[in-house]
Amino acid sequence: MASRSVLHRAKKLLRARRFSAVIKLLQERKYDFPESFDYYYVIGTACMYIGDIGSADRYFQAARKISMLDTRLLVAQAALFLRRGDTGHALEYYLDIQENDPGNKIARDALEFIRLHGAPEEIADWVASGRIKKFYPPLGVHPAVPGICAFLAICLIGGAGGLFFWRYRESLKPPPRADLSAFVLSVDERNNALQEDLSGGVYRYILTSRQINESYDAAREYFQDYRDNAAQVEINRILNSNASAVIRHNATLLQSYLKEPTFDTVTDSFSYEQIAADPYLYENCWVVWSGRVANAQATETAYSCDLLVGYEDQKRVDGIVPLKFNSAMNIDAQLPLRVLGQLCISDGKIWLNGKSVYQPLTGGKL
Repeated sequence: MASRSVLHRAKKLLRARRFSAVIKLLQERKYDFPESFDYYYVIGTACMYIGDIGSADRYFQAARKISMLDTRLLVAQAALFLRRGDTGHALEYYLDIQENDPGNKIARDALEFIRLHGAPEEIADWVASGRIKKFYPPLGVHPAVPGICAFLAICLIGGAGGLFFWRYRESLKPPPRADLSAFVLSVDERNNALQEDLSGGVYRYILTSRQINESYDAAREYFQDYRDNAAQVEINRILNSNASAVIRHNATLLQSYLKEPTFDTVTDSFSYEQIAADPYLYENCWVVWSGRVANAQATETAYSCDLLVGYEDQKRVDGIVPLKFNSAMNIDAQLPLRVLGQLCISDGKIWLNGKSVYQPLTGGKL
């Protein structure tokens, strides 16, 4: 991919507010842009919007060595001074912007803000609430906006029937996922992804710095794509590896955002054979397995049995896994069933914490 094409793609991602993707793309090609103002400005702006202010400042300083009077850069650096409460330097930069670009709205609004709300505690409130981003470099129109406008126009032309259909389709979409911008690794965290002292722990996976960063990024991307099982695998890989304490801590926090699935929403359900080969990589993942039960023990508040995985047709057993429910269950041991459960490990052995069961009433197909 040519350098110009990389920058074009990065700018498009920046307009789409995909800041982490911008940073990952440009960091991987940093040696292709030794003297590129646009490279430093674009990656610095992405860092700024995700809250990695230290990295943003370093990239903007590098851009300043190439072009000191670029209005976009002056706006960005002025905003950094402003959010730090350094109104003296911020005023200096905003006045330079007005001299070079008298109609610049951001500089005008920022100078008015400093005049009315320049006290340190008020600036801190704006930073904490995110309103300070009003003075950040503008990102331009989101690439999806033209398509959305065209779609809305079609809905309006289509009348009430089209509007109803659109609302119905929107209602079927899953709710938006949590904002993970706080989980983006800084440049320093990426460069120091390895645990320095390995003498105090046991690590199932010894990974390179690149592999750790790739697993961490993959976990975040899988989460946003509603592929929680795939995200859990990458989280497990990190938690059982020689990753740094910071990255393992972030992975643990990310794990808390994963949701319990249903039969209809579970993704990336793994086979017994896959899990048996490396159980710890799949701990806490959700599986949908079919088979039959044996050695059942039922009470008014719990149910446990052995799940004969793959034995629904009574021809072959892929494996035998303990299955436990924390509630009373009405399961017919003479009929095949399909189980949704979460994979757990105790004393090195796997078992399923059951959530749901589907069992045909007459022994029909699952």
